[in-house]
Amino acid sequence: MRVPLLSLSLLTGTTLAATYKAHNFSTPIDHFHNETRYAPHTNHTFNLRYWFDADHYEPGGPVFVIAAGETNGEDRFEFLSNGIVTQLAATYHGLGVILEHRYYGESYPFPGDDVSVEDLRFLSTEQSLADYAYFAQNVVFPGLEEFDLTAPNTPWIAYGGSYAGAQVAFMRKLYPDIFHGAVSSSGVTAAIVDYWKYYEPIRNYGPVECIEAIQTLTDIIDRILIDHPENKTLHSQLKSAFGVESDTDNKDFVNGLSTPLGTFQSRNWDPAVGSYEFRHYCDNITAPDPVYPVTNGTASLPGLLKAAGYNASDTALLASLRNYIGYMNPPSSSSSTESKDEDEDKNEDEDEPTGNERLPKSDGTSWNYQVCTEWGYFMPGSSVPPHIKPLISRLIDLNYTSSFCNSIYGISTPPNITLINQHGGFNFSYPRVAIIGGTADPWRDATPHAEGLPGRKSTDAEPFMLIDVPAERVWDGIRGAVHHWDQNGVSSNQTGVEVPVEIVAAQSEIVRFVGVWLGEDEEETLSGSAEDL
Repeated sequence: MRVPLLSLSLLTGTTLAATYKAHNFSTPIDHFHNETRYAPHTNHTFNLRYWFDADHYEPGGPVFVIAAGETNGEDRFEFLSNGIVTQLAATYHGLGVILEHRYYGESYPFPGDDVSVEDLRFLSTEQSLADYAYFAQNVVFPGLEEFDLTAPNTPWIAYGGSYAGAQVAFMRKLYPDIFHGAVSSSGVTAAIVDYWKYYEPIRNYGPVECIEAIQTLTDIIDRILIDHPENKTLHSQLKSAFGVESDTDNKDFVNGLSTPLGTFQSRNWDPAVGSYEFRHYCDNITAPDPVYPVTNGTASLPGLLKAAGYNASDTALLASLRNYIGYMNPPSSSSSTESKDEDEDKNEDEDEPTGNERLPKSDGTSWNYQVCTEWGYFMPGSSVPPHIKPLISRLIDLNYTSSFCNSIYGISTPPNITLINQHGGFNFSYPRVAIIGGTADPWRDATPHAEGLPGRKSTDAEPFMLIDVPAERVWDGIRGAVHHWDQNGVSSNQTGVEVPVEIVAAQSEIVRFVGVWLGEDEEETLSGSAEDL
C-alpha cells in the first residue's frame, strides 16, 4: 500500500511554465560526512532546480522562498503566481522563489531514469534542510547579480505546506542565522509510525450522512470477511459483486475500497485547485435509489447483507451498497481494486529484495522511501479504537500498510521517527515560526494543532492559527479548511471564485505579522498578539 502523498493535488503548472524559467544551483550531495548513515560518502555536487519571480522586487526587499516539498517544483507555480507568497512579495517588495527538493522533479543527485536503494541514501530531511541553508547563503539570481540577496545579509522568510511546512519550521530552528522567519502551513512536525488518525478529521468533519454510509458499508464488508474467515464462497460472492477476482487477497481488496477517502485531502476552496471527487463519492453512496445498473454479481447483494447481519430487505441500504459498487467499478471500466501499481502494492509474501533493484525516479519512489526511513504515517484500520466505527477495514493492519518498505526498499526495521521528532514534534515552537492549520485537515493530528493538545496563545512572535471555513462558503458544501488552504490564491484573470472571508482574514494576518518580523532584528525580543481564525 502506498502511503498518500502529503501534498495537496494542484494544477501541474504547465500554463505557467513559460512565465518562470528554471535555473540550476550546484549543491553538495552529502552535507554530513561525519554521519555513518550516509556512507559511503561523496564530495560530488548536483543541481537543484529553482525558479524566481522578481516582478515585485525592489532593492533592499526580502526573499520569500517556497519549499517545494515532495513533488515536482513546477507544481508550486500557482503559489508563486497568485498565492500568499505573491501577496507578501508585493507588500514588502520582495523576491519570490521556489526551490525544488532533492530527489524530486529533476533535482536528482544521480543520472539516469531510475535509482537504486543505495542511491537514495542521501534522501533525508536533514540533507534537504542543509540544501536550503546552502542555497540561501550562496545563490546569485540571474539578472540581479548587482544585489547581495544571500542570507543573512538579506532577510529570508521560508513558506511551506504539509511536509514542506515541517521543513520550513525546522529550517528556522536549525539555521536561525540564515532564515529570518518561517510560515508552516499544515506542517507535519510530528512523525508517527501508526497514523490511524489520518481518517479522524474526515470522520468528524465530513457530511454526516456520507460518513455514516461509509462506516456502514465498511462494517458490512468486515463482517463478511472477518466474521466468516473460512467461507470462501461468501468471500467470492462479495468480490464478484465488485468485479474482483475471487482469489484477490482480502487485504488488497479492502485496501482498494479505501481509495476514495484520499480525495477528501484534495478539497480546496478554489475549484481550479481543489477536487470535487469526495463530494461526488458521497453523493453516490447516499443516493436513495440505485444509480448504477445491476451488474454481474450484484444480484447477490441481499444475501450478502443477510450474512453480515443486516436487513436484506432494506432498500436504502441495498441502493447504497449497489451505488458503492458502481462507483468503485463503473460498468464501462475495469475494477479500480484490480489494478495495482507494481512498485507500490507488493506485499510481505513476495520474494525478498536483493538490494540491486532499480526503481523509477518518481515522487512516489522518493516519498515512500522517506516514509520508510524517517516519517512513518502508515494508516491501518486495525488500530482504530473499538468504540469508533472505522472508515476503512480493520483487516488493514500496520504490517500490511508498511510491507512495501521491505518489498520495495529492503527496509525491515521501523522508520526512525526520532530523527524528526527530536526537533519538537507536537510541541514544536520557535520564535518567528507561524503554525497555520485547518480544522478538517487529515494531517492535523500530526501537527501542533492536533486534537486534544493544549491550546496556545497566538502571538506575533509565534503565530498560532487554526482556520475553519463553514460548509456554506465552500463550493462542494463540505466544512473546511483542509490542507494548507492559506497558500493558494486567485489569479487576476480568474472569474467566478469568491475567496472565503476566513481565507482572506488568514492571509491578511500572515501579511501583517510577517511585516512585524521584517521590522525586527534577530537579537530583539519578540512580542505582540494575533487572533486565532
